[in-house]
Amino acid sequence: MLKLSEEQCVGMDKREDDDFVRDTALRLKKKFPGITESDDTFHVRLRKALDYANTLPLKEKNVKRDFLFLEAFWPGFYLKPEVDKWLRTPNGYSTDQRVEDYKHVMINRERRGV
Repeated sequence: MLKLSEEQCVGMDKREDDDFVRDTALRLKKKFPGITESDDTFHVRLRKALDYANTLPLKEKNVKRDFLFLEAFWPGFYLKPEVDKWLRTPNGYSTDQRVEDYKHVMINRERRGV
């Protein structure tokens, strides 16, 4: 059985997160050609959002991808104190569900021009 040191595990997690950010950025830019931000800044922004998302008890990988979707269109949304509090305070719904709800609210607001 292969045993990894804590440092090696952290390094692997970082690499996995970097790959996840690159893959998500590629998917977003392919699906939404209007995203013209350079990869240098876009990847850094998405990585910071993923670092924050990793502090939440998110269970589904697709929810983390949705979190990065939100960051792509509403930069820094998670830094607003009211959003941070809402995501971190248990309210009977899972954090995954709250991220999904927030995504749908933001998409609907965008459609209505609010």
